Amino acid sequence: MFKSLKRSFTCTRLQHLLVLALLIAAGGAAASMPARIRSGSGCPPCSHLVTLAENFDSVTPPALPPLWLATNALGPPPLWVTSDSGPPAPPADTPPNAAFIDDPADLSDKRLDSASFSFFESCCAQVSFRHNFNLEASDIDPNVGFDGGVLELSTDGGNTFQDVLAAGGSFVMGGYNRTIAADRGSPIAGRQAWSGNSGGFMTSVVNVPAFQVAAGTKFRWRMASDYSGSGDGWRVDTASISRCFLVGCTPKPLPTARPRPTPAPRPSP
Repeated sequence: MFKSLKRSFTCTRLQHLLVLALLIAAGGAAASMPARIRSGSGCPPCSHLVTLAENFDSVTPPALPPLWLATNALGPPPLWVTSDSGPPAPPADTPPNAAFIDDPADLSDKRLDSASFSFFESCCAQVSFRHNFNLEASDIDPNVGFDGGVLELSTDGGNTFQDVLAAGGSFVMGGYNRTIAADRGSPIAGRQAWSGNSGGFMTSVVNVPAFQVAAGTKFRWRMASDYSGSGDGWRVDTASISRCFLVGCTPKPLPTARPRPTPAPRPSP
């Protein structure tokens, strides 16, 4: 289950400058910088930042955290599980555990849905996570993947999902790196996805536009494979979701000017 952290920001000129600097730096931040440092850096000043986070370390493998759901729409077991060993290495970003799914040499569509949470009249949602993948891809064309992973979003309690980019989101860093081949039967054929070998854990951060949700919001990590070769699989860790609540700024009162002394009247000549 997500754990809640809260911070309060005071509206000052210095913080305006700091936030502006963070926004400029976010686009060029190094991938090795921890996601939890960058998470929510796009929040405007004069707001409260609430961060929901999951690192999969509070459970014993293969169990998932409470309210997280793994399903296979297609393909054989296993489902998504928590894992503390095996390829692709390393097995976790924050030891001991990460969420893990295999990449079989068979048609599959394997899904991991987050716990549900709600945004009410909120702004500037952002999801950040670390992941390590080795999924079958073309060794001839670096733009083509055969098996791949995508991030999807539901704003109706998990009844329907769409790609986070189709929902109006945009990658701050760590975006999709290939397009899944359209001629091999993949359930996500023709879509942009993460595929190939990440070479270890990398950071992905996605800005999601403001929306109102009554039934709850969910994110889905979805791995799909075709009938050809296989890969080591996909590991997801250190996931966090942040949002801003806009509140009114209370301007600091300006110092009261001291009244100037009234000059004494000059004597008549």
